[in-house]
Amino acid sequence: MKKRQLLVYIASAVLSIAFLAYLLLNLDWETLRAAFSDVRWGWLVLAFLAYFVNIFLRALRFKNLIYSRPVRWIELVPVSALHNLFMYLMPAKTGDVSYIFLAKNRLNVSLSEGTATLLAARFYDFSVVAFILACILPFSRSGMPDWIFRSAIFFCLIVLTGALGVFLFLKLSKPSSRKLNPTNPLFLRVLNAWDRFIAGLREIQSNGANLRVAFITLGIWLCLYSNFYFIAQSIGTPITFYHISIISIVMVPLTLLPLQGFANIGTHEIGWASVLVAFGYPYDTALAIAVGSHFVLLLSVLLAGGLSFGLSQFLSSHSMEEGTT
Repeated sequence: MKKRQLLVYIASAVLSIAFLAYLLLNLDWETLRAAFSDVRWGWLVLAFLAYFVNIFLRALRFKNLIYSRPVRWIELVPVSALHNLFMYLMPAKTGDVSYIFLAKNRLNVSLSEGTATLLAARFYDFSVVAFILACILPFSRSGMPDWIFRSAIFFCLIVLTGALGVFLFLKLSKPSSRKLNPTNPLFLRVLNAWDRFIAGLREIQSNGANLRVAFITLGIWLCLYSNFYFIAQSIGTPITFYHISIISIVMVPLTLLPLQGFANIGTHEIGWASVLVAFGYPYDTALAIAVGSHFVLLLSVLLAGGLSFGLSQFLSSHSMEEGTT
């Protein structure tokens, strides 16, 4: 393990302990106990189901993004399940890069193609989130705090302008064989990532998968919104789907912070509590809701990830046995 990565993990562990200490000292345990004393199991099952569908859609998206050869969807389900687990449990998005190595080891996808498809997936994520938010804003101005509204407009303008710029660049430019040898290693890494990202988008565009991937990504985010909404309903929290969409969008920049706790400890609570307080919830209640929803979300991540991985492994081995008979 690199020294820098080790330092990130140590700092993240310290931050996680600090957040846990704060929660233990400031949490309204009675509110939390009341929320879990009468769990609505139907909503909880729907929350798990939404997370399962999210994993399957992510596998389908990677199937459409991988361009070197056809890959069966069932082969990508365990990759998607493990990637989701690592991405959620590891701090500061370090788990996100696990997809590159999982795809390499399990599917023999090259590291450059794995990097390109991962960057392309994140590009579609940001573009779709900004599109959803842009559709929500005109109908929610009166009930939205000013700081959230202004931040949302800024986010939409930056992301959608960037997405439009990338598509225009793809349309108007030609593939280049850049041969630069910059002395700055950081600049070289950024340049290589950009080249892989653009090369991947060109391949995806040539396969006519842009619109299909965009719709799949929309389904992924609707599943995430639904998962959050069903979790809130399962613990008896009267949060609207609109509030959930705002919470999800606020979580996007928070999860990109260079330093955060393991399993989103602290990041989840800050995102949920800040939005709920902005919409008029008392701080104690908002914090209890945030902690309760985080516990159920973590459970759904572990359960759905583990079960989908085991199921896909069983189906994959079953199909291999049928092929040998």
